[in-house]
Amino acid sequence: MTQPPAGPEKIDFTYSVNLVALLGKLRLTIAMSTYQSGKVVLMGQHQGRFDIRAKDFPRPMGMHARGGTLWAGLGHGIYQFGNFKAATDQLDEVQSFDACYLPQNIHFTGDVDIHEMEVCGGELYFVNTKFSCLCIKAPGQSFKPVWKPPFITLMQPLDKCHLNGFCARDGVPRYVTALGHSNEPLGWRANKATGGILMDITTNEVLAEGLCMPHSPRWHQGRLWLLESGKGTLSYFDFETRQVVPVASLPGFTRGLDMHGDLAFVGLSKVRESATFSGLPITRLAKRVSGVWVVNIKTGQILSFVEFTAGLDEVFAVSVLPHVRMELLGFDSPQSHANYIVDGGDLGEVRMPESPLERAAPHFERGNDLFNEHHKEEAIAAFRQALEIQPDYLPATFNMAVALGDLGRFEEALTVLQDVIDRDAAILEAYDSLGYVHYKKGDLAAAQAAYEKILTLDPGNHKAMNSLAILAREH
Repeated sequence: MTQPPAGPEKIDFTYSVNLVALLGKLRLTIAMSTYQSGKVVLMGQHQGRFDIRAKDFPRPMGMHARGGTLWAGLGHGIYQFGNFKAATDQLDEVQSFDACYLPQNIHFTGDVDIHEMEVCGGELYFVNTKFSCLCIKAPGQSFKPVWKPPFITLMQPLDKCHLNGFCARDGVPRYVTALGHSNEPLGWRANKATGGILMDITTNEVLAEGLCMPHSPRWHQGRLWLLESGKGTLSYFDFETRQVVPVASLPGFTRGLDMHGDLAFVGLSKVRESATFSGLPITRLAKRVSGVWVVNIKTGQILSFVEFTAGLDEVFAVSVLPHVRMELLGFDSPQSHANYIVDGGDLGEVRMPESPLERAAPHFERGNDLFNEHHKEEAIAAFRQALEIQPDYLPATFNMAVALGDLGRFEEALTVLQDVIDRDAAILEAYDSLGYVHYKKGDLAAAQAAYEKILTLDPGNHKAMNSLAILAREH
């Protein structure tokens, strides 16, 4: 099994014996966000073994995946990640990933406590919990409200009703959950155990009330599903009886839900008796856990699970993605710097580097930038990368020799340059770099000989003349 890297709080876990086979059969990866720990956790399987990796991101909350795109509420913005399939070949374990999600865009929302989101008609809708409204992105705006509960008279960053869950039906924004029918600052807290509501936003009708901290409504297989988090249940709303019907009871605070076929992937959190969670039915359980539980929605049977035994007590959002093993990388990854998506019509004019020289050039340029920023060791490493691709890339050789000379590694620099001269004694740049290295070493006579050699090959070389004039002033 692949363990997440040890950090300040090591993540420990256990899982059911059938989980690996289930994920392999379905060809799915479970993505889970946890804002308390600042991580997005990816869970899949690799070569018949459980694969779990925790990725550090700022305060991960709501997530939504569709068609090779993943949106995530991170910090005070919505980050959009795209599946750059070609980037899988650039990962450490070549060919072991079938998807690599890299950042594409950020929409800064400010601190709005983003909860759930979903694409409807090409537009990303998201729950702005702090302002008690449903929003879309808009150019030049943090958010554009498109709906608010009718009992909210003024949208303010005061989390009046704790609007949290949202889903579409047949591609149209349709249902939401909130923890209270309140227009007061944090008013939902007063009656959190029985104050929750389920609403239809097309009619402003309250479909169900008296719910225990409802979250995560989902329209799936002709039913409206939801979680009553405070009871630890997965349920559906029966439109005929107007009742919320429990299907499964789980050992934790149920929040975060995705559906696949007859399966529900449910997030569980290990909440403790506190001001926020006091008085909830789940606090009376002898044991509460965090993790992701897999439930058969036809029978209510628990089929599989992964439980976090240390390091992660809280689950916020759960998404399942159609990949056997996927990678998710941030803005600082090398892959995010060197992969691009362009329109297919532009491929005739826009191409990735193909020849060795084309592939070496970016490393050479990176080396130059690092050199100018006085990061000489890193510059040398970049020049070496260029030379590994194109061994006779002389500009990289000369600049690497100069960087070595600046670091006092004179013998290394002289060996590099002498090798070039031995292969072609007429290359002026080799003597120019040789003169510089000898100058840095303090051997002015050898530096003078190198510059004079340039003038024998090119009598009008002004750079060599200037270098000799500088040497003459220092004698």
